[in-house]
Amino acid sequence: MLFYILFAIGVIGFIALFSGQPGDSFLFTMMVGTVSGLAWLSFSLFVKKDWRGFRGKNGMPIRISLGILGTLALIMTHFFWVDFPRFVTQDYRTLKGIPSEVEYHSGSGETDESFFVTLEGIRLPLLPVPDISEEKAEKRYFEIKYFPYSKWIVDYEIGSDRE
Repeated sequence: MLFYILFAIGVIGFIALFSGQPGDSFLFTMMVGTVSGLAWLSFSLFVKKDWRGFRGKNGMPIRISLGILGTLALIMTHFFWVDFPRFVTQDYRTLKGIPSEVEYHSGSGETDESFFVTLEGIRLPLLPVPDISEEKAEKRYFEIKYFPYSKWIVDYEIGSDRE
C-alpha cells in the first residue's frame, strides 16, 4: 500500500509541477521535484517483482522507466538544493544593464510564451513574461535578481528607455 501512495505522490507532484500553475514558488518546485523523484525511484527499486504491473516481459522496462524518471527529477532539483542556502539568507545575484540579446517566442495554443534576456553573458528566462515588445526590451535597462545555479528569477525590473 505504501508503494501505491508513493507512486500517486510522484504522479500528482509531477503533474502539478509541469502544469505551470504553482510554478511561482521556489520551495514548492524544489519539494515537489524531490518528492516525485524519490517516490518514483523508490517505487521502481522496492516494489516486489510479483506485483501485477511488473509481471511478464513488460515489468523490467516499466521499472527502468520509472527509475529513470525519478533519477531525472532528482537531477533537476539538485540545482534548487544547491541554491537553497541562498534562498534562506535571501542572498540573490543581481544582473544590471541593457541586455545584449532579447528573445521572445509567442505562445501557440499548446505552448506558453517565453521571454529570454541575456545580460553579462547569462541567459535567463523572465517569468511572468513582461508586457513589452522584443524591440523595446532591447533598449531598456534591466535589473534581475536570481539564484545562480537553478537560474530561478526572484524578481526583475525593467527600467526606462535608454536611447
